[in-house]
Amino acid sequence: MKRWLKGSSYTLEPYISLYVFLFVLFVIGVMFGAGLVGSLSFLQKQDLLFFVEQFFHSFTESDRQYSLQELFSTFWTHGKYVTFLFLFGLSFIGLPVVWFLLFLKGIVIGFTVGFLVNQLSWQGFFISITSVAPQNLLIVPAYLLIVASSMIFCIHVMKMLFAKGKSYYTIGQAVSLYFRSYLIALLIVLGGSIVEAFISSQIMYWIIK
Repeated sequence: MKRWLKGSSYTLEPYISLYVFLFVLFVIGVMFGAGLVGSLSFLQKQDLLFFVEQFFHSFTESDRQYSLQELFSTFWTHGKYVTFLFLFGLSFIGLPVVWFLLFLKGIVIGFTVGFLVNQLSWQGFFISITSVAPQNLLIVPAYLLIVASSMIFCIHVMKMLFAKGKSYYTIGQAVSLYFRSYLIALLIVLGGSIVEAFISSQIMYWIIK
């Protein structure tokens, strides 16, 4: 694992500004998602609150036993998202789509937290901190890693095609490093999925109960 991280070092220090750009893009998505809550009408908020309450009710009525199926379902959801980011990042044309998907992830998180806080006040804030935030402390960095890796991969490919001798890697080496970054992102997502399936869901069950 250490060797893999070293092999993917082309995604780290030389590109700090790139990571800052992506983090700011994600934060803007979070703020935009939170702002969308205020644009909803009263009836729309009530309809959404009804579905949330129904989810909470069914969630607390279910048997909260640790299940590998729940872990697989969670990992499958986040893993697919990372895979889409990886595939779109293979081409320069797909970069705008990668940026949009990262922005969209920020919108989803911002809207979820904003709506819970708006409708449930401090209880919603507590649910967000204990049940939404923990897994995203791992999952979001995995998204940032794969998006940054896709951009860096395209940068190296462009250098190889249009500025010969400017890139330190061949196309095969660049693809290999990009794929390693994808595997590392999947491992991080797996850790986040474990937290979501076995820790966050249990904490949310206790809070709602």
